[in-house]
Amino acid sequence: MTGKTRQIFLNLIVLLLAICFSFVIAEMIIRAFADEPDEGNWVGSEKKYYEYDPLLGWKKIPNLNIDRVTAGNSPVTYQTNSRGIRGPEYAYDKVDNEYRILILGDSFADGYMVEFHELFSAVLKDKLNKINEDKNYETINTGTTGWSTDQELLFFQKEGKKYNPDLTILMFYENDITYNNQPKDWGMYYKPLFKIKDRALVLTNVPVPKPDMFIFHDPLDPRDRSVFKAVRKWLNVNSYLYTFIKERIKNTYSLRKLVTTADIREKSAREKVFFPIEFRVWEKKYNETVHDAWKMTEKMLVKLREETSLTGSELLVFYVPFEASIYREEWNKIKKKYRLTDDDWSLETPGLVLEEICKRNNIDFINPTSQFREKASESKKKDRRLYSTDHHWSVEGNEFVGEILFEYINSKYIWNRK
Repeated sequence: MTGKTRQIFLNLIVLLLAICFSFVIAEMIIRAFADEPDEGNWVGSEKKYYEYDPLLGWKKIPNLNIDRVTAGNSPVTYQTNSRGIRGPEYAYDKVDNEYRILILGDSFADGYMVEFHELFSAVLKDKLNKINEDKNYETINTGTTGWSTDQELLFFQKEGKKYNPDLTILMFYENDITYNNQPKDWGMYYKPLFKIKDRALVLTNVPVPKPDMFIFHDPLDPRDRSVFKAVRKWLNVNSYLYTFIKERIKNTYSLRKLVTTADIREKSAREKVFFPIEFRVWEKKYNETVHDAWKMTEKMLVKLREETSLTGSELLVFYVPFEASIYREEWNKIKKKYRLTDDDWSLETPGLVLEEICKRNNIDFINPTSQFREKASESKKKDRRLYSTDHHWSVEGNEFVGEILFEYINSKYIWNRK
């Protein structure tokens, strides 16, 4: 080794040691001034929005008032009341001459990517109050990101029924089917689990195990055992500095947009993909696992209908269309990515099965897929999409859902009973 080469080698070692030393110092500083995560609480940026719940797995933190940033969207003011419901305070008791609508659901109901007044529930409330002056109409949207039908049922039993709703709307998305029969959401987040015993629902997995120390909404393919993924997962769990930097990126619109764009390009360059288990509900011929998930889902819907009936509330199930079932180009991308064929797979299947279940059990049901397609065709000419870049409803999508619900509820539940 020549003197010049040796000097370069030594310089590299010094540089590496300096980087490691700086990392350690920065880690110590962050740990000294940051709040230490409580055992079982969410870690990372999502700890700002959700907290551990022994019955539900997680729930929204009460009394929030922060800006929330999602990929490709502008910052949204996200507020919750003292009971962790998005919006203002709602009393359990209704005021005189009030018609109250309670909404259950997941991220589509929560609508964290749009302002509260832009939510479909707010649109519905405004339209009902403008047309019907003889009553006061209130909508209480309890949607929580990641929840499935089981958690929504449990929430209604524990808390939702206290609001004495006249109408309960369940926003049903197709990934509910799979997760209704699993003890973890997305394979990572612990949740309650119902089982069927003697034809009855039996609740298990409660108290729900406290969550592992991972980053919420940071999906790592468990089958990907690359060194990079292993290091990233270790940093997620152990490094305050990594979490701190990630939080800053997630909560800075320009940085998040830049990183998201780079991540999309990186993913598109990979040849190896894994097939999400929740997509199995698109198969025209279901396997035993999906059949069992549907059986569990039907039990939950029947139980929810019984629970709402006991409180004097009617139940309406609203099927949330998957974006690719509305925009053909999105479906073509999925088919190409996962090598699916129209002979064996159909995005219509979940909605049709759910409709049959509701009809069989006398549950009111709306499948707005055809209306969405017609609206999407009109909006396309105006360069306005019903779904945002994160695949949830955009402002236009929320407005349209509010209109659909208004027309249906006003004609079936209100106008006919005047």
